[in-house]
Amino acid sequence: MNVLECTEVTKRFGGVVALDGVSFTVQEAEIVGLVGPNGSGKTTLLSCIAGSLRATSGSIDFRGAEITRATPNRRARAGIARTFQVPKPLGSFTVVENVATAFMFGRDKLSRIEGLKRGLRVLQEVGLQAHADREVSALTLHERKFLEIARALALDPQLILLDEVLGGLNPSEAAEGMALIGSLRERGVSVVYIEHNVQAVASLADRMYVLNQGRNLAEGSAQEVLADPAVIAAYLGGDVDA
Repeated sequence: MNVLECTEVTKRFGGVVALDGVSFTVQEAEIVGLVGPNGSGKTTLLSCIAGSLRATSGSIDFRGAEITRATPNRRARAGIARTFQVPKPLGSFTVVENVATAFMFGRDKLSRIEGLKRGLRVLQEVGLQAHADREVSALTLHERKFLEIARALALDPQLILLDEVLGGLNPSEAAEGMALIGSLRERGVSVVYIEHNVQAVASLADRMYVLNQGRNLAEGSAQEVLADPAVIAAYLGGDVDA
């Protein structure tokens, strides 16, 4: 079953076409890698799915219901969560309060006390329980990235959109992140995963899509996609002999 289905999604910013008829599906408990050169439209597509941007045309269906015009909060409560390239925590809150807020205003609408209790459990899952009472300003980049995932998990999502959660991390931190992303599939959560480290995406993804200049360029297994001459050309430039 397709959890997510994007059909001919187009996004224009004035005369600039950021997405040009992109089609894209995600199945139950599947990790889908979304890769492409800088400016290819990856983050714009995630924003159209999450609702922070509205598609100019095309349709987006989530679990069989069209959500193309739904507000971001409706999408979040339906089961779509996302992270951001640059972490965006609530700066005046502690780490656990950041996660509790998602429980309080997300799908579950918990009380503050219950939200804090559940928040501690989620922080344990992502390895941040020791930092629960710290101000988020004291966190390292690695810890902020994992807090982004914790806040997304607090929405009890069926689909998580991950935008470069490994960017800027050292190899050991990135390995932790990859293990955490892999565990989401085991929980039955579907994942769309953007990352510049194509090999990291390939090692986790069940399928991959490649965007180039706002259009679909390739789709398939990691092996198929990474061997595609058109994909190689898009990354390296010019004509590449297969």
